[in-house]
Amino acid sequence: MKEKMLKKENRKNIWQRVGITIGILFFYDLLTYVTIPGIDANALVKLKNNPTLTMMSTFSGGGFQNLSLLSLGVSAFISAQIITQLLQSGVVPKLTEWGKQGQVGREKLTQFTRILTIILGFTQAVGVIAGINELSQYGFIVNDSWWNYFVIALLMTAGGFIAIWLGDQITQYGLGNGISIIIAAGIIKRLPSLTNQFMLSVSTTFGEVKWDLVILTVVIILALTTLIVWFNCSEYRIQIQYTRRENKTTADSYLPLKLLVPGVVPVIFASSILTIPQTILLFFQNKQDSSVYRMVNDIFSLNSTIGTTLYALLIVLFTYLYSLVQIEPDKLAVNLGKQDAYIPEVIPGDPTALYIKNILFDLGLPGSMFLVFISVIPLIAANTISSSLQIGLSGSSLLIIIGVLTDMGRQIKGLKLRHGYSNFMSKEFAFN
Repeated sequence: MKEKMLKKENRKNIWQRVGITIGILFFYDLLTYVTIPGIDANALVKLKNNPTLTMMSTFSGGGFQNLSLLSLGVSAFISAQIITQLLQSGVVPKLTEWGKQGQVGREKLTQFTRILTIILGFTQAVGVIAGINELSQYGFIVNDSWWNYFVIALLMTAGGFIAIWLGDQITQYGLGNGISIIIAAGIIKRLPSLTNQFMLSVSTTFGEVKWDLVILTVVIILALTTLIVWFNCSEYRIQIQYTRRENKTTADSYLPLKLLVPGVVPVIFASSILTIPQTILLFFQNKQDSSVYRMVNDIFSLNSTIGTTLYALLIVLFTYLYSLVQIEPDKLAVNLGKQDAYIPEVIPGDPTALYIKNILFDLGLPGSMFLVFISVIPLIAANTISSSLQIGLSGSSLLIIIGVLTDMGRQIKGLKLRHGYSNFMSKEFAFN
C-alpha cells in the first residue's frame, strides 16, 4: 500500500513538472504580444525577410515579430555566457580562479554574466532599434529622439531578463534546459508561417505546386530527424572499477558519455556569435554601399560562402570547447579518486584527467562533423530554394527541437528511475 502511494506521488511530481513547463511557455507566449510603446509595428512587417532580423528572432522565442517586450529573448544572455566561458579558460586569471572555487565561484561568475548581459542587451537593443528605423526609412520610431531610444532599449533589456528568469524556472521546476526550450518553442511557433512560405516558394506563378521538391524536402527532413535522434541517443561508455565494495564481486560499472557531448549548445552558440556583428552593422545602414560594409556583411552572413564557412568553424570550435566545460575532466578525475574508483589500466589523478580529455577530443571530431553536416548542408539547400527559409528549413532548427525533446525525455526517464516509477508512459510513447 505504501509503495502504491509512493508511486502515485512520484507520478504526480512528474506531471507537475510537465504542467509547469507548459504553463511557463504559455505565459511566455502571452508576453510576446505585449508590444513596446513608441514604435510602429507595421514598419517591422516589411522587414520580416531581413536575414539579420530573421536570425535574431530565433532566439526571441517568438517575441520579435512585433517587437514585443521579449523581442531580445535570451540572445544577450547566451552571448554573455560564451564570453564568460572563454574568459575563464585561462584568459582572465580572476575569472579562472572563480571557476575553481566551487559554489561560491559559480555565484560570482553568474553575477558577472548577468552584468555582461545588461551591457550586451542594451547595446544590442539600441543597434536593433536604430537599424530597423533606418531600414524602414525612419518610420519605425514614432518620436525619433534619444529619450525614446533609451526607454525602448531599457524595456527590451528588461524583457530579456524576464525571458532568462522564465527559462531558469523551467530548468529548476520543469523539464529540460529552460533556455533551450524557449528557443525551441519559438522555432515551433513559427513552423506554420515557414511552411506557408515554403509552399509559396515551390509554387509556379500559376499556383501549381512543384510536388517533386515538396516530396524531396519531406524525405530529407525525415532522414535528418532519424539521424539526429540516433546521434542524440548514442553514447560512449568508459569502464569504471571500484576498489571498495561490501561484497567482493565486481559489477559492470561505466561512465556514459554522449556521442554528441555538448548537444545542441555549439549550434546555439555559433548562431548567437554571428548575430553580434550583424547587430553592430545595423548601426551603419547608411553605409551599405561601402566596400567595408559589404565585406563585413559577407563574412558574417549565412547567405554567403564565407559566412557559412565561418558558421561551420564556430560549431567545431564550440563543440570541443563546451565538451571540456561540460565534463570538466580534472574535476571528474578528482571525484573518481574520492569514490575509490578508477579506469582500468589508467593511473588515477592527472593521467585519468588526460585520458578523459583525449576521449573528449576523439568524440569531438565525429560530433562536430555531424553538427556541421546537419546545420550547413540543409542551410545551403534552403538558400538554393528560397533565402527566406534559411532558418525554418535548416538542420540547426531541427537539431535544436529534437535535442530539446530528447533531453526532456531523458530527464523524465531519470525521474522515473530515481523515484522507482516505471509506468509513467507506455513504451509506445516513451522517449528513447
